[in-house]
Amino acid sequence: MTDRPRRRSLRGRLAAWMVASTLLTLLVFSGVLYAALRMEAAGEPVGERRGEEAAVREVGEQVLVSMLVAAPLALLVAVGGALALSRRALAPLQEVLDAARQASATDLRRRLALPARRDELYDLTVEMNALLARLEEGFTALARYAGDASHELRTPLAAALTTLEVALRHPRPASEWERTATEVHKELRRLARLVESLLALARADGPLEQVVDVDLRELLDLVLAGLAARATGRGVTLSAAAEGDAGDAHVRGDFDALASAARNVIENAIHYTPTGGRVRAAVRVRPSHVELVVDDSGPGVSPEDRALIFEPLRRGGAVPEGIEAGHGLGLAIVRRVLARHGGTATVDASPDGGARFVLRVPRGGSPESGERP
Repeated sequence: MTDRPRRRSLRGRLAAWMVASTLLTLLVFSGVLYAALRMEAAGEPVGERRGEEAAVREVGEQVLVSMLVAAPLALLVAVGGALALSRRALAPLQEVLDAARQASATDLRRRLALPARRDELYDLTVEMNALLARLEEGFTALARYAGDASHELRTPLAAALTTLEVALRHPRPASEWERTATEVHKELRRLARLVESLLALARADGPLEQVVDVDLRELLDLVLAGLAARATGRGVTLSAAAEGDAGDAHVRGDFDALASAARNVIENAIHYTPTGGRVRAAVRVRPSHVELVVDDSGPGVSPEDRALIFEPLRRGGAVPEGIEAGHGLGLAIVRRVLARHGGTATVDASPDGGARFVLRVPRGGSPESGERP
């Protein structure tokens, strides 16, 4: 068994340094005083120097005796004062340590009282409270996400099991078994898509695979070409908006991750736009970033749902009739991919009557790559 290193108290080390500095100060003071007396004696005439030297020796002896008497008392005072001052100075640190020990995944509501003085300990306490708040928010979101994911996974499984249990109760002809298999196959495909989306969401939180120079116009053209058949099948007009800016649209980022984010947004717009509607995408160049803007003529997103739809397994308001609700993971993936690139994803009302999604990607290097503009 490996021995644990001997614990050294910060308060003890601080007190030791204070005591050592006090003793060093006494020694320096005594040495300077003795040297001053010697220098003063050396400046006198030869006849008087001998008497001065004797006086210096006598004063030196007195100083030495005084030091021997005062040193123990000074040492005691220094040790007591050092311990008291270090205990008082480090008390807020002890509160931070106690709060860290009491924090758990089930109770992160405890916060530290802010010191009266705005010093380094005040800043430390503020940052500790901010850390506890972020942890509380993260664990709350994780618990909600686990519950929502369990519900989403249970629904297709329960539907498939129920269908099979009903089918097995009585003998059935081959045609009915074929219909049952079709229904179960549909639910299992839905489950497979959900699992794939969950894995994509988990990968979106990971590091960027390869940071390269990305032309967002080229990326948008490839995404639109890949979704053209899907839009045509739904009777939706998909096009690149003519008002896109002509400036340089290059950014640094992961091409595949950014393409996945753009595809999710445009595919989501196609899915919720009714037959006969349209979806337009454009690239806008700004001084510090490049924007990918997607407009649709669908039902839009209500103001109260605009922040909600970027949360995992969360959907907006009522789904229009005839449109199947998604799993609520696509836009969560989009937001996380943009966050990995130091960008943002927002939604607002579109001039076309539906929703306008704006993906903003900084021109400089992504935070994951450590690059800078």
